[in-house]
Amino acid sequence: MSPQPQPPSPPIVSPAPERPSLVRTLLAYWPALLTAVISLGLCIALAWLRHGQTLAEEQVRVQQELNALRSRLEAVAQTTFAPTLGLEALIRLDGGISEARFQAMSGQVIRLLPHVRSIVAAPNDVAEFVYPLAGNEAVLNLDYRTIPRQHEQIQRARQMGQPLLVGPVKLVQGGYGLIQRVPVFLPNRQGEAPQYWGVISVVADLQRFMQNTGLEGRSDLRLGLYLPGLKAGSLGDAIWGERGLTQGQPMLLTVNLPGAVWMLAGVPAQGWSQGPSWRSMETVLAAGVSLALTWLAGLLVYRRRLLLIHNQTLGEEINRSRQVQAALDAEQARFRSLTELSTDWVWEQDRELRLSFVSRPAERATQVPSQLLLGLKRWESPALVPGTDWSSHQAMLERHEPFRNFEYAQYAGDGSIRHVSVSGVPFFDAQGQFAGYRGTGRNISAAKIAQQALMESQAALTDTLNRLQAILDSASDVAIIATDLAGRITVFNRGAERMLGYNEREMLGRYPDFLHRREEVQQRAVELSAALGETIQGFDTFVAMARVHGSETRVWTYLRKDGSALDVSLTVSMVRDRGGPAMGYLGIARDITEQRQAERALVQLNSELEDRVSSRTAELTEAMHNLRQAQDELLRSEKMAALGSLVAGVAHELNTPLGNCLTTASTLEERTREIQAEFNGPGMRRQHLADYLRDAGTAASILLRSLSTSTELVAHFKQLSVDQTSSQRRVFDLASALDDVLSLLRPRLRTTPYQVVCEVHTPRPLDSYPGPLGQVINNLVLNALLHAFGGRDHGRLSIRADELSPDWLLLVVEDDGVGMSEAVRRRAFDPFFTTKMGSGGTGLGLNIVYNIVTGILGGQIELSSELGKGSRFTFRLPYVAPQLSAKAQDRAHDPRPVPKPPDA
Repeated sequence: MSPQPQPPSPPIVSPAPERPSLVRTLLAYWPALLTAVISLGLCIALAWLRHGQTLAEEQVRVQQELNALRSRLEAVAQTTFAPTLGLEALIRLDGGISEARFQAMSGQVIRLLPHVRSIVAAPNDVAEFVYPLAGNEAVLNLDYRTIPRQHEQIQRARQMGQPLLVGPVKLVQGGYGLIQRVPVFLPNRQGEAPQYWGVISVVADLQRFMQNTGLEGRSDLRLGLYLPGLKAGSLGDAIWGERGLTQGQPMLLTVNLPGAVWMLAGVPAQGWSQGPSWRSMETVLAAGVSLALTWLAGLLVYRRRLLLIHNQTLGEEINRSRQVQAALDAEQARFRSLTELSTDWVWEQDRELRLSFVSRPAERATQVPSQLLLGLKRWESPALVPGTDWSSHQAMLERHEPFRNFEYAQYAGDGSIRHVSVSGVPFFDAQGQFAGYRGTGRNISAAKIAQQALMESQAALTDTLNRLQAILDSASDVAIIATDLAGRITVFNRGAERMLGYNEREMLGRYPDFLHRREEVQQRAVELSAALGETIQGFDTFVAMARVHGSETRVWTYLRKDGSALDVSLTVSMVRDRGGPAMGYLGIARDITEQRQAERALVQLNSELEDRVSSRTAELTEAMHNLRQAQDELLRSEKMAALGSLVAGVAHELNTPLGNCLTTASTLEERTREIQAEFNGPGMRRQHLADYLRDAGTAASILLRSLSTSTELVAHFKQLSVDQTSSQRRVFDLASALDDVLSLLRPRLRTTPYQVVCEVHTPRPLDSYPGPLGQVINNLVLNALLHAFGGRDHGRLSIRADELSPDWLLLVVEDDGVGMSEAVRRRAFDPFFTTKMGSGGTGLGLNIVYNIVTGILGGQIELSSELGKGSRFTFRLPYVAPQLSAKAQDRAHDPRPVPKPPDA
């Protein structure tokens, strides 16, 4: 240090004859007094400035310490009570929890978290699972409903639908603790409220909990935890810490814990600074009174010392912050390790509801990279599966309300669908402003799959039971009676009711021995006792052989309810479980009373059998002859009907052009008589002759056109009649042959609202039989009018021919009518099969088509049809038909119905 400056020497005063007055003395030292006053004022001002700075630094330091303690307190609380989420998820998924699984999970949690004293699961509010049991025997099977205070806490958590943290609670084992109550709700069917399962309670030791949070043992701060007061910024009951801390104007922070909101209060250990320190000011004042330079030097030293102290304080605060940050990082790493062991993951959203953090287990569970989701709102994810209603969820988030188990689906990286359930709560900053959401998520795909499989399994089981019951009920001709191992009836089907006269209700649970004759049962018991070497009696008489050989069939006499007797063939079998042990016995009885009577009549029947065979043979021969006559008659009727339709169509078509000719000829005749009379008269006008010649030319043109149309129709009819009556083989153009057939069908088609379209794209003519081919097309068109378009106001029939190969062509006849069922399609080509019996159908049209195509034309036919989608006949025909034998040609002239080969 620089040497202290010496005070100025007093001024030399000349001796005066008289002592100076006090006023003059003061006036002489006015610079010193002025300096002293200025120094004193400056010292006082600097002292109060330092006091304000010190107070502000204390507040900043306490604020930083409280922020670090709050973060650590929230992290420790989240870690302490996070296991309840795993237990809750397991119970929700399985619908309950076993003792072994509860003990295993609870033991692992307490090993990782030593400050957790016990975990209790209470289905229906009764403590059935306790870990550890040692020291907590009084809690086992404790009914919380008998303890008003604890039951009130459980009811409050159940009403809120979220965890509730209470404390401090005096523990039976000693000390105080914190208890988290987590209500568990089981998912129910869609649209129904979740079912309350019970509550999970986690008890943490208060002192060790506070030690882990770093609140215990702080020498620099006086701390306390309180419940929020009724007014904003006020404190309620104390949870931990000094009771009188509220009198020291503590700084307050809101702590959001799983199930509770606490207030963290803190003041410096020595309290807030109350005023400036006058000790240092006296030194500065003394130095300032001595000399202005000393005052300035002391001021500089004093400011330097303040800076050093400030720097040292900042260094200590930085080191302390680093320690707190390191402890917080350790707690976060510990929390992350615990979350990575769990199937759930943790996420955060900022105040704009955009995802700001997603833990690593989310990628493993959903196979969606976290980088793809960060910065997006949850409903903006590109991996979402459409179909989720986000409106209600968004409205809840806008209201800053907590939510649980919101479900949606998203695509995984491999293209599969993963179902996700998320839960979250809002969090707020120190000023109470909304800061975002924190929550957990879980992959519920397995639960969804299991739920779907369970529904399918239940449906299959119900279907199986219904089919089994239907099978039992349908077996009305046999009596099925099942018993348990003791002989009590468990199944009594409708066949048994019908056979014996008893109903199922009065038979279930009874023994079946009263259904048999006593003497018959006793005789059988004696036989079995002798054969098996042991005494057989009672119900064993019916099942002894079934136990030995698995089943036994024997004739017994059943006694009906009305007292009558009947002979039955009874088969008794032992029923075993899939694993092997016996479950009971099954008896199937068949009434053979008539069979016995038939056996007795068999001798007489054998004697008369030869006569009956001869008589039956004669009857069958006559029946076959009648059937052949009926077939021939039906064929003739079919041909006559076709001929009648053909003649009617031709007559209708010829009637129009011939009528036009008749009208035109009569008109021309009349005009000729008029012009002849005028020619024979006194004179003929030139204009009248010109009019006559014009009219005669018009009439001649009309006559030529009408006669040409008639000639064309007659030619078509002649060619078609020759082809269909003689089955003559010739080379012909397919389009012309089809036009001949359709031209004769047009009169009938004009009276219907249906349309027939023909398209032929064959490059060369056919060497085949145009008559049978025309009969095929005629039958298909008439069949469509009768069956496919019957009762409809529109319809379209298309005939299309294309070349399939150099030797084959493809002919397709397709309609858009009502179509056929599978049963009708399989029998469509059978002879005498029709769905319009009595309404114009003979059942021979498609059979004749099948015989002609596969016979004389040498082709193949395929029918495709569905109800409501029309029918399609596909023909594969050769350009050159095969040569037919004389017998085959005769059959072509008279194609009788033959059975269609079985449909492959």
